[in-house]
Amino acid sequence: MPVITFNTVLGALTDDQKSELSKALTNTVGEVLGEKIKPNTWIIINEAPEGNFHIGGHLLTAETIKKAMN
Repeated sequence: MPVITFNTVLGALTDDQKSELSKALTNTVGEVLGEKIKPNTWIIINEAPEGNFHIGGHLLTAETIKKAMN
């Protein structure tokens, strides 16, 4: 079974966004590997507290992610 792990900062995504992301990733797996695999596709969304993500030595916050998405 496919397992997709998505890591992000806690608070960066709403529950609705997590649901949409899960559906989109599952649908993509189905398009590539076949529709029969979709019910067995795991999507794991890990949310770590702010302070645990850095890019280029700079802290990545939930607010930074939200701004990048809009």
